[in-house]
Amino acid sequence: MSEPGADQAAIAADLLTWIRQNENLAPAWFLDDGSAAPELAGVGQMPTAEAPTAEASAPAAPTPRATAAAAAVAATVPESAEPAAGDPAFEAACAAFVAGTLALIDREGVPAGGTQPPDPLLAQHGGDKAAALAALGAEVLPCTKCALHATRQHTVFGAGSPDAEIVFIGEAPGQDEDLQGEPFVGRSGQLLTKILGAIGYAREDVYICNILKCRPPNNRDPLPAEVEQCEPHLRRQLAILRPRAICCLGRVAAQTLLGTDASLGKLRQSAHFYAGIPVTVTFHPAALLRNPAWKRDTWDDVRRLRALVDALRSRSAATDS
Repeated sequence: MSEPGADQAAIAADLLTWIRQNENLAPAWFLDDGSAAPELAGVGQMPTAEAPTAEASAPAAPTPRATAAAAAVAATVPESAEPAAGDPAFEAACAAFVAGTLALIDREGVPAGGTQPPDPLLAQHGGDKAAALAALGAEVLPCTKCALHATRQHTVFGAGSPDAEIVFIGEAPGQDEDLQGEPFVGRSGQLLTKILGAIGYAREDVYICNILKCRPPNNRDPLPAEVEQCEPHLRRQLAILRPRAICCLGRVAAQTLLGTDASLGKLRQSAHFYAGIPVTVTFHPAALLRNPAWKRDTWDDVRRLRALVDALRSRSAATDS
């Protein structure tokens, strides 16, 4: 049984976060009702954790009584429960993360866009990334290299800006994506859109895709044979896009892309590299719908990602000038 004081602090933290959200002092996505549509139940394959009991649906707006209660308990809320930026400890850790990643890039002499040579389709289309992606998509859409083509409604190639600085990679399409042929369009996709907005990006500014281009039955994990057939499509996408950074959404995407069996918690601690491109890892949005307590960690992850991309852009601009 938990201590009464701990329960009070948790309830106070949730209440204060909700009020700050309604006062535009926290990201709009930071609190959610915590529910997930049934079709999302298998997406992300995150370890099960007990959600905080205070994650019930909130009223549309804070009442005077709620505001007064928050003021009364604000002093009991630990600093670590606050989602707002400006935490000196986080800022120091973020700066160290960026500096360490840049040092690794310098040490290995990694060029912008990574070590993978540009895909031949770029040359065929005069360097036009949009045209090269469209041509690659036309090759991938009718793919029958693995058994998943027999159960799919649509191939889900990817979507977003051909000039994206960041590519977000999930594990595989879900039910909504399979029906619409677009990545991350269900409830988890709506949450991803809000997360992107919190760090200053619209969906049209980034590129979003998956390890697999077809939905596995019942949203199960990708099988090795399916990854073997589908990952070359992803490699070619990245060889066309040549982004500044990649963000893996969830354990399966990160383990598959990086070829590791390390835990999600360990993978989130540092930057990694895929063909010379920096890779960060965070929770799959579907996991956040089931476990809202992980949103704070995700908020830190995506702020570190944004800081790294800003630093890479500044370095590139200085080199070009």
